[in-house]
Amino acid sequence: MKKILMASALVMLLCSACVTSRVKGDAALLLDRGISFAAKQDFDTAIAAYTEAIKLYRGFSAAYNQRGLAYTYRGDYDNAIKDYTKVIRLDPNPAAAYTSRGNAYTYRGAYPKAIKDYTKVIKIYPNSTPAYYSRGNAYYAKGDYNKAINDYTKVIRITPDYAAAYYNRGNAYYTKGDYDRALLDYTQVIKIIPDNAVAYASRGTAYYNKGNYDKAIEDLTKALELEPNNDIAKQNLESARNTRGY
Repeated sequence: MKKILMASALVMLLCSACVTSRVKGDAALLLDRGISFAAKQDFDTAIAAYTEAIKLYRGFSAAYNQRGLAYTYRGDYDNAIKDYTKVIRLDPNPAAAYTSRGNAYTYRGAYPKAIKDYTKVIKIYPNSTPAYYSRGNAYYAKGDYNKAINDYTKVIRITPDYAAAYYNRGNAYYTKGDYDRALLDYTQVIKIIPDNAVAYASRGTAYYNKGNYDKAIEDLTKALELEPNNDIAKQNLESARNTRGY
């Protein structure tokens, strides 16, 4: 009798495993469907597919993550944050989810919360240039320029050709009124990306603020050669020429 009961219990366990496997398989198909729609930028349909996958399999962290991304692309940051938070609870290695949630907080303007999330990523991966860079951007948006500069500098030490970090550090120096260091950083961007119109425009503006109008005109002219519709470069070039007496 005991053997019969044990055999029955084993059959029940196997059946349960079969059901669980089938449910997970169906959820995975819905996940793939959602990803396909997201690739076409049909985020509403993608979100519906991810939601169905989650209904089938509540512990499906990949579905929560993809739905969070879809919400982010749609600009629904509050729901994105809820999904990334769920991923963080489910995933044994939540660094990517912290990054995504930090980005959503940044887009929403919740910079202190974003900074906390990027800091958690850095604790997991001490040499994560994306985390330092993103945290630097959050510090900059928050108005904490010295901490932003520190983070951009860390990025540059890890990845010396990270042009965006030089550019944003230049902007931080520029905002602080340190035009000489801003010029050095904008120049470094141009060395890495010689046809970067934005870097020429920014360097030209920094030269203008230093009173070096000839170099300002040269850089702003170059910026317009590369990007003729840059209205800010046009305005600054006109100001530089008027100041110079052209």
